[in-house]
Amino acid sequence: MDYTLMPKLIEIASPRLRLVALNQELATTQLEDRAAFFRLLGVDPEPAWPPELMDQQTMEWTRDRLRASPADTGWYSWIYISPVMNRLLGTGGFKGAPDADGAVEIGYSMLTSYREQGLATEGVMALLDWAYTHERVTSVVAHTRDDRDASHRVLEKAGFVQGETRCSDDAGHDVIAWHHTPNRSKP
Repeated sequence: MDYTLMPKLIEIASPRLRLVALNQELATTQLEDRAAFFRLLGVDPEPAWPPELMDQQTMEWTRDRLRASPADTGWYSWIYISPVMNRLLGTGGFKGAPDADGAVEIGYSMLTSYREQGLATEGVMALLDWAYTHERVTSVVAHTRDDRDASHRVLEKAGFVQGETRCSDDAGHDVIAWHHTPNRSKP
């Protein structure tokens, strides 16, 4: 792959994070050449990468979706980077572009050493702001296991409201749905 031909990255910034949307090339490189992935992002190598919920299957799913629809860059994974430490901290993103009702589903996962510092919340809030710049986005949903209190706090601090709980037969635990709607009256 000729990395000099890679399209310009989509990035957003928050007070402590730089978020970079995975595009087709980054998603492929993350799977095939981790050292090149770090170089493309301009970060120091992270031995603990990827975070817990970004397993091989998830990375392949993301790559395949971006291969099929490169224009959907931004509607899948975003990498959370500390510009101060020059390190990868975690990931967040969406499970695809808005559906027919304008809803998108968000998820996130932090490396263990960067949890409990408000970084996941900051990343989620930055992604919400980005999503709501798209007029067709009417709401954001999240689904968490009922035993993930830290994840529940992230969503609560980001303005999500807890919804229905359902049994997830395939995982053997309950799943809570969370809902967020934009405050379009902001200046």
